[in-house]
Amino acid sequence: GEVQEGGGYIKRLPLKTFESQGRGTRGKKSTTSNASQDNEVAHCFTCNDHDTLLMVTQKGIAYGLRAFQVPAASRTARGVPIPSVLPVKADDVITSILPVAEFTKDEFCVLATENGWIKKTPLAAFENLTSRGLIIATLEDGDRLRWCEKCTDNENILVGSRHGMATTFEAAKLRPTGRTSRGVRSMRLKEGDTVADVSILKQSGTDKDQRGEFVLAVTSNGYGKRIRTDEFRTQARGGVGVIAMKFKTNQKETDQISCLRIVKEDDEVLFITAQGVIVRQKVADIPSQGRAATGVLVQKVDIEGGDHISSVSIVPKSMIEMSK
Repeated sequence: GEVQEGGGYIKRLPLKTFESQGRGTRGKKSTTSNASQDNEVAHCFTCNDHDTLLMVTQKGIAYGLRAFQVPAASRTARGVPIPSVLPVKADDVITSILPVAEFTKDEFCVLATENGWIKKTPLAAFENLTSRGLIIATLEDGDRLRWCEKCTDNENILVGSRHGMATTFEAAKLRPTGRTSRGVRSMRLKEGDTVADVSILKQSGTDKDQRGEFVLAVTSNGYGKRIRTDEFRTQARGGVGVIAMKFKTNQKETDQISCLRIVKEDDEVLFITAQGVIVRQKVADIPSQGRAATGVLVQKVDIEGGDHISSVSIVPKSMIEMSK
């Protein structure tokens, strides 16, 4: 199934609710709402009912919940209020949800913030996490903890910024730290820029099937492309990075990166707009382009109506087959 969360509500629904659609289409409403700012679809991800969901808030608190504890609902239903399943404080918000099938010894949890801080903690430290919650990072004023990803030491970490820059560095070079540390710099951000996405990338040479892996870049105005992973060579952590996406000439001021994530050619993607419109598409239908290209329209976004792509969710091949 798939779990969605937004505007303080959460629900679980079967993946087959959304069929695959052609590129550049409008999509389907996923929740009925007069999509106000506080009711955006914030997260949408695929999981199995017995996975543990690590739910991380912007203030650095983590909660643990089993997926089946999230009530099932229909495509257009709102779901249940998050406080009915987790004691999240009123001024805090869940910014990342990581489904974990098992807590293995060699895996780490990578946590990253909008202002460019990153840390790595052994995943096993979260095994006994309950719905009571635990502090997992210390943040500076005005920063938000946004990403929580699983990785091993033979993987690389890809960090992308809103203005289209990206850097890749080895996870092994990021020293593991305890639960309450702030971490270290992930990338050097120019003024006015913030981190847009964080993703885990297999190291080249360690995996035959890396040939089918791409970096999917999607902008908030609906433009997208996929870039071969070997265009992102590893660098030292904390650098400025390289250009990952250029924006259309008439949208340079208004457009920004919404997603910079690793996908496989046989995956599918769910594009979700702030107003709750969802398009499901095959990665293979999105053209492969270089880092300096501007992409093609992957979803018609009602920009005049104030809408934008707020979330992109990857549907792996295994999930696609299960949902048929």
